[in-house]
Amino acid sequence: MQSILRDIRYGFRSLAKSPGLTTVAIVALTFGIGLTTTMFSIVYGVMIKGLPFPDGERIVSVYRNNTVNGSQRDAVTVADYTDYMARQHSLSTMAAYSSGTINVSGVGQAERYSGSWVTSSIFDIAKTQPALGRTFRAEDDVPNGPKVALISYGMWKTRFGGESSVIGQVLRANGQPFTIVGVLPEKYAFPDNASIWLPLQLNPLTGKRGDGQSLNVVGMLKPGTTVDKAALDFASIAKQLQTEFKESNANYTADVKGFVDASIGPEPHQLLYSMLGAVFLVLLIACANVANLLLDRAAHKTKEVGIRTALGASRSAVIRQFLTEALVLSAGGAIGGTALAFGAIMMFNRALADTDAPFFIDIRLHPAVLAFVVALSIVSTLFSGAIPAMQASRSDINEVLKDENRGSSSLKMGKMSRVLVVFEIALSCGLLVASGLMIKSVTKLKTMDPGFRTADVFTARIGFPATYTDTVSQKQFMVQLRQNLAAIPGVRAAAIASNLPGAGGSNGGPAMIEGVSYAAERDVPNPRWYAVTDGYFEAYGVKMLEGRAFTASDRADAAPVIVVNKAFAEKYFPSTDPIGHRVRIGGLTSKEPWMTIVGMVPTMFSGDAEHPRSPAYFAPLSQHHSSFVSLVVQTTGPPMAVTQQVRQAVAQLNPDIPLYWIYSMDEALARPLWYIRVFGTMFMIFGAIALFLAAIGLYAVMSFSVSRRTREVGIRMALGAQAGQVIRMMFRQGVMQLGAGIAVGLLLAAAIGQATSVILFEVQPRDPQVFGGVVVVLAITGMLACLLPARRATRVDPLTALRSQ
Repeated sequence: MQSILRDIRYGFRSLAKSPGLTTVAIVALTFGIGLTTTMFSIVYGVMIKGLPFPDGERIVSVYRNNTVNGSQRDAVTVADYTDYMARQHSLSTMAAYSSGTINVSGVGQAERYSGSWVTSSIFDIAKTQPALGRTFRAEDDVPNGPKVALISYGMWKTRFGGESSVIGQVLRANGQPFTIVGVLPEKYAFPDNASIWLPLQLNPLTGKRGDGQSLNVVGMLKPGTTVDKAALDFASIAKQLQTEFKESNANYTADVKGFVDASIGPEPHQLLYSMLGAVFLVLLIACANVANLLLDRAAHKTKEVGIRTALGASRSAVIRQFLTEALVLSAGGAIGGTALAFGAIMMFNRALADTDAPFFIDIRLHPAVLAFVVALSIVSTLFSGAIPAMQASRSDINEVLKDENRGSSSLKMGKMSRVLVVFEIALSCGLLVASGLMIKSVTKLKTMDPGFRTADVFTARIGFPATYTDTVSQKQFMVQLRQNLAAIPGVRAAAIASNLPGAGGSNGGPAMIEGVSYAAERDVPNPRWYAVTDGYFEAYGVKMLEGRAFTASDRADAAPVIVVNKAFAEKYFPSTDPIGHRVRIGGLTSKEPWMTIVGMVPTMFSGDAEHPRSPAYFAPLSQHHSSFVSLVVQTTGPPMAVTQQVRQAVAQLNPDIPLYWIYSMDEALARPLWYIRVFGTMFMIFGAIALFLAAIGLYAVMSFSVSRRTREVGIRMALGAQAGQVIRMMFRQGVMQLGAGIAVGLLLAAAIGQATSVILFEVQPRDPQVFGGVVVVLAITGMLACLLPARRATRVDPLTALRSQ
């Protein structure tokens, strides 16, 4: 222990004599460790930490996969849920739920909350005890059972003042009275970010099998049962149901995943781990930089090491001393990196706050993350210190002294240093390509023309309570509401739609083109579609390309009509005018009426990064039913200034209907693609730091080479060599390293680009402009890093150079 402490003290004193090297090394490791810690904390908080419940790792999701159309993680029908419960052998408890938003009124102003309709067993799975009252019981599950409700801790505090008398109070949920029987613990939001829970009250005997409500299913694995074993169990049950109920189950199999894995999905999973791998490359670049600096330091200390060896120091003692210096640098980088990660995590959580992130995500410096920092410090110590330590301790004293006198010492160190620089450049090239792809994606996102007006447009959403069982009354409500909205001072135009353009949501489902034959159900087109009122295109400043827009005469009893976008016309009517052709909602057996195309509009941005300009059609809202609609109000001034007037316009017609998702159209457009901006910015930072570190590394190696060849340069210049010849000689070495690093890096870049394709927006993962641009940037940066030390070598006086060694 005494020898270790002595080495640490010596390491501090020795590094203090080289403040420039120490500062550069610690800054490099601060970036490497800090960014890696930030990314690991995100991965840990999202994917690894799991659910905040006892035995949370045993909670799983059960879902169906369609073997015909390839859809994954489909919801489960009531009949299948009942059969799963009766036949499965791998879960100790099963529960079902359905999620949505719920109008809450009756106490204070009407508001819209995220809610879940659940079976009582779901609280057994989470092993949750209420903060007040009780949870649901078995008798609450029966059809037409008690109308009881559970509320979140946050709702209890904000809406009911945190009073214990809340138990037994009656609130109105979607227009119906429910008695509050319990308050759940603080931060509890299982299973789907809920603030209010209502009984699901399933009746599997009503309706045709396969029809009716779709359910999400969760369960608790029996002790000793794995997820894979449970998946085989449910796949076997699904196979039985395929045989027994061919009409409804022939195309479906079942699968089981951990609840967190199922909630996050495969694409975010791939993205997060790809980014963790990418940022680990930044750490490797930082370590390679420090290793290069320590190699340079070791080269200057060869005589000191030789003398220590001659005085009896063992090779292990020499290695330990170099590793101790690397440990001191890594410790400094770990402290700085932890501070950097703390700030970066705060910024990421701010960006996440405006999204509907799953309740279990908890990103902070957990003890496991701090343990990861310690592990990174050890890895950094070994990676950056082992090579210099081994190289410095390898030669005997006679070879070292002879080499020192010749002035060409540290040849092996120089070769190793050059290899490390090639490694740095290759990693930097891969990260710079990813950064370039992100820059191009974010730029395209910011400069994209969505195809409709976004400035001075107010948007909000409303949902009709269960009391609106008559679709006629809903339609009358919307007609009157649109008139009220249009009458608000400062409003240019108003419309109502099932969904907003560019905000990611839309109706979907098969739609057949009249006159086209389809061999199977999977061949039927599946375009987006929107139900909208007249005035919709005017509110968004969209002009008709052909035909007409909707008018007040397109009532429920009028001929069914639609307007298609240009992408729809080009895909399904490539050689003919779409006006006058007909489309029918549904598949091969559909009995829906044919809808005549009466107009065509430009293709608007869909809000889907994968299919940004997809085929879509628009139908009159008066001819279709939608229990949830969005309000669109074009204003003459700041759009959010009309919020209160819009709220009053809705409340005048029904005080139980609140506004929610209240945004300007610019905000509504930006929200679905937040992850491209956030993760894209992170990749830009990774790439910029990688370029910075690689440039420093190449500069350091060239400086090291120049410093070790000062005598050689002096001799060459004394014999008549010109400055240009010396520069070319030095420059050639750096360019060869640069070329080798770029060649390897481009191969790595292709793999990184493909792995991050999930967050690219209208950019191909092997975009030639980005790849070419990265090669140019790296080449220019690298050549500058080579040129500066080479020019410095020519300024050395030959006599001074000859005397220097």
